[in-house]
Amino acid sequence: MKSNDAMTTLALDLDGTLISCEERHCALMKQLCREDGMDEDFISRYWAAKREGASNMVALHALGHPAPDARAAAWNRSIEHWPWLGYDRLLPGVMDALAALARDETNIVVLTARSQPFFLRQQLDRLGLMPHLDALLVVPPNDAATAKARALRELKALAFIGDTESDADAAERAGMPFLALNGGMRSSAFWRARGRVSYPDLGAALAALPRP
Repeated sequence: MKSNDAMTTLALDLDGTLISCEERHCALMKQLCREDGMDEDFISRYWAAKREGASNMVALHALGHPAPDARAAAWNRSIEHWPWLGYDRLLPGVMDALAALARDETNIVVLTARSQPFFLRQQLDRLGLMPHLDALLVVPPNDAATAKARALRELKALAFIGDTESDADAAERAGMPFLALNGGMRSSAFWRARGRVSYPDLGAALAALPRP
């Protein structure tokens, strides 16, 4: 991290917050289901279901897939590996937002749940993100909210910005403000139904960030 102890620390989620994972999630599921006899609009409906909070298994069940459990398990085994990681792209405005945080001398900590940290670092290097981060904290996906809450308490960050209910839960457990994004894994309708204000991108969330 930067050397100035007086600096503010901001915690950011990764998937759906800094990078778009829609293409990765959908490309892998399309590949896995290519011979399963699903309708042409299957993948768009699958992603829409996930944006409203459905897990892979729940979404596949709801869409009438013949083997939802098996496909969800296969998806989990491959989603953090290459070549699928190559589908991810930076979300619009992310580099500008990170540059603005750097100018404000804010420590930028990415806190994410991944099971393959080595591949994650490769991915972030490819996307050009690593030089803009002061720290990268990786927790296991199993019970991510608990692990993220523990990390947030240690960070004593100003806030946590993320895009899923797991992120919101982690911030609440840590007693920290949470700003929800609706351009990633969850929609604005999802957050609205839960009584939360949400923001379309990182720049908008930073503009609403509570300052000490």
